[in-house]
Amino acid sequence: MHIAYLTDQLLPQTATDTEYMISTVAAFGKVGAETTLIKPEHWFDPEPGRDDIADYYQVDPTFEVKAVRSVYPNIRGIEKVAQGVAAPLHSVARQADVLYTYTLPILIGALLFGTRPIVYETYRPWPYQQPWSAPFFRWVARHPRFLGAVLHSEHARASYEEIGLDPDSLLAARAGYDPDRLSPRLSRSEARDYCGLSDRPTVTYTGRVTMKKGLGLMLEMARALPEVQFVIVGSEGEGEVERRAARLDNVRVVPWQPFDEMTPYLYAADVLLIPPSTTPLKTVGNTVLPMKTFPYMAAGRAILAPNSPDLRELLQDGENAALVPPDDSDAAVRRLRSLLDDPDTRERLGAAARA
Repeated sequence: MHIAYLTDQLLPQTATDTEYMISTVAAFGKVGAETTLIKPEHWFDPEPGRDDIADYYQVDPTFEVKAVRSVYPNIRGIEKVAQGVAAPLHSVARQADVLYTYTLPILIGALLFGTRPIVYETYRPWPYQQPWSAPFFRWVARHPRFLGAVLHSEHARASYEEIGLDPDSLLAARAGYDPDRLSPRLSRSEARDYCGLSDRPTVTYTGRVTMKKGLGLMLEMARALPEVQFVIVGSEGEGEVERRAARLDNVRVVPWQPFDEMTPYLYAADVLLIPPSTTPLKTVGNTVLPMKTFPYMAAGRAILAPNSPDLRELLQDGENAALVPPDDSDAAVRRLRSLLDDPDTRERLGAAARA
């Protein structure tokens, strides 16, 4: 089988969804599918080859790469639309057995202008977030070349079933992790030495560093617990989070790290934090069952997270995580203080999360 994976993303880059995307592309190739990644062509920078992309994302080069020159790849909104037309019309896409995309405009373009059947993957519960989209997705589902959707959570899958899509065309397939990529496993003291962290109670967040990810609440927690070391890994500049963090002596902001350099920060933590905020899921809508959940669980450290419907699919309060009411900083501080004062509970929750 030949799969053409179509994306609007310039590659490589640090965005978490691109890491997931390339891991998926490499996995298709690893299980024997002939796989071609069709991506925008760089206008100003040297065009990366397959091996460059594979090395950046630390995956095996089990796929081929084709670059498509369209309108202007450096403006994402323009490129989404442009690739929606250009990518499905690429000669490789027209000859593939199946098209696969993570990008809604490419799905639309493939159905309107393409010739091959297509699978759409998304973490977004669009019908919940944008109820006006329901008629559009019913149109997509009726199209003869739409094979189905892969959703990252049961929460997302249910949103499409509730507007009438055939359950047999909807697959809830959660992300995961490669155990080899979390090796070697480090003790806390080894990890803290490696990362240059002091031996204080430590709470770690890894991922995109923006207020949209609920990091404002993490900074509130840091102000309330000055004796605790808070570590934010993933900074790419001087945004609002970085400016606020600079005023707090107990917050350390770490630049973006490749996966193998990020994992020691997980092992260094007493508690791993998914900011207990509704902002990513409801207000912004760009995070549903965040991908960090899986390496967090694999690290075997206690997780503090919001009690939200997507995370409850994997995390159970008091069993393998500590869940708190979203947007309640006082409750989050109380639960975090309780965890830091109870190493036995932390170890029990961490071991259960990894199991």
